[in-house]
Amino acid sequence: MGGFGTFALGVSAALAARTFGPALGRWMRPVARGAVKQGIILSQGAQIRAAELREALEDLVEEAREDARQETPPGQRTVAPDVASV
Repeated sequence: MGGFGTFALGVSAALAARTFGPALGRWMRPVARGAVKQGIILSQGAQIRAAELREALEDLVEEAREDARQETPPGQRTVAPDVASV
């Protein structure tokens, strides 16, 4: 496409945007709002799942520490102290 063809295509696109833009904008707003809403819902669900997984992992680590404490002979400590209790 030459210089004039590109220019004509640009003018046509501008006229189409000016003509159909407002109607397209009114149609797209609810669609975009719905997409953002679904993103928020998915994000909240992911945060809840992450908190549950974090809690389960903390429980598992604490159980493993307790097992290690029970298996370690008195006077020998092989597990590092809990940082939160120091």
